[in-house]
Amino acid sequence: MDTALDSTAFRIEDARYQPLWRCLEALRTGTITAEQLVDTCEAAFNADHARINALPVHDYAAARSAARAADAARRRGEPLGPLHGIPFSIKESFDVAGWPTTCGDPAHAGRVIRRDADAVTRLREAGAILVGKSNVPLYLRDWQSYNALYGTTRNPHDPSRTPGGSSGGSAAAVCTGMSVFDVGSDIGSSLRNPAHYCGVFSHKSSHGLISLRGHGIDGTDETPDINVAGPIARSARDLELLLYVLIAGHGAGGPLLHVPGQAPRDFRIAILPTHPFAPVDDAVSSVIERLGEQLEARGLRITWNARPAIDAATLWRTYVLMLRAATSVYASDAAYEALRDRARQVDPADLAYASLQYVGATIDHRDWLKLDGLRRGIAQAWSDFFASHDVLLCPAAATPAFELNEAGEPWQRYLDVNGQPQPMTTQLFWAGHSGLCGLPSTVAPAGRTAQGLPVGVQIVAARHHDLTSLRFAQWLETQGHAFQPPARPRVD
Repeated sequence: MDTALDSTAFRIEDARYQPLWRCLEALRTGTITAEQLVDTCEAAFNADHARINALPVHDYAAARSAARAADAARRRGEPLGPLHGIPFSIKESFDVAGWPTTCGDPAHAGRVIRRDADAVTRLREAGAILVGKSNVPLYLRDWQSYNALYGTTRNPHDPSRTPGGSSGGSAAAVCTGMSVFDVGSDIGSSLRNPAHYCGVFSHKSSHGLISLRGHGIDGTDETPDINVAGPIARSARDLELLLYVLIAGHGAGGPLLHVPGQAPRDFRIAILPTHPFAPVDDAVSSVIERLGEQLEARGLRITWNARPAIDAATLWRTYVLMLRAATSVYASDAAYEALRDRARQVDPADLAYASLQYVGATIDHRDWLKLDGLRRGIAQAWSDFFASHDVLLCPAAATPAFELNEAGEPWQRYLDVNGQPQPMTTQLFWAGHSGLCGLPSTVAPAGRTAQGLPVGVQIVAARHHDLTSLRFAQWLETQGHAFQPPARPRVD
């Protein structure tokens, strides 16, 4: 039996890569203490921080003090929260009282926060112990995680490559064991591509389920358009537990969670390994195809190359415009005027991200309402699709983790996709495909490339059917699609 799923195999010396649910079992049985868990995370930090740089903001000493208090409370028999004694990290863009929130901008380095973000409050109330904040790109706008304040975060499986972004530090911290879990955010695949690149699990929640108050610079909106929060962990079981903690007492987006009425192996499964509008490299699409073939061989109901009846160009344009409209609030007045000047020069027929970003950032309210009407039509197409399917399996990104590239802006860079240059921003199709309409997406390890790089599968379900995508990821995990720790560097 895989020791990652064997509840009898927990040993303190193996704690670094254990999932949250097994750490909780070990705490309950006395196999390990909260202080020892913090020690384990700090040992992982000391071993890999110089190489990976996932948690540039950290305080393991304070975490150790909190862990001792947690252990004392357990010994006294006090009521305990569902995450009592578990060390965690949080994306740098979430507010933590007494720490700065910079979003990678050195101009905010001295900005000390007075109040925890809602997500941090809920995790602390559940008994979790904060060890640090995970790295991000400047203003969260890259599929890499680097900035002038905290430097570059690297992929634990190959430090010459990116861990993703903007929650790249989150995935790298969990992958290396510097924390047991992390919470990030996702408006443009910021949870999904890091999980895919680093071989961990993530969940992009249905829009409105988890409060984002206290996220970003002076973020006061609980449910900003498109953007959501969600957990990153080493097991799909962990994601469900964390989701329940994070949505406690919240849920502005409607009904909290729909519980699937059948077992995952009875789900109706659609598989879309690539798309003509946003081609996926064979290194990724072949892994998803192989996963589909394995599921089909086990008797699961598979529909190949199925997708909702949505015009890809319409979805792309609507998503990019609404994405940039949602983030334009962070622009200064001077920057906004510069964006308006650029937008006036854009050809209305131009679908390139490099052009649409300016139009979206300065769109007027009437045009935004028209886009919202298009979004409702796209949402209806998804609803029709999920009347005959339970989950859609598709890529999280066009390639495996790519080599670090910090030259220019993200929209000026290219990826090699099947030997052809593809604008890096084309990957936003796989973000907006489900993200525009607030659908839940769970990413789970699906396999490896020939070079040994992780490949994740994005599991999309109907809105508020978060448990459907999570339960399918959990079933995949029991079938061997589990987290695998990164290979340790050879010491000569």
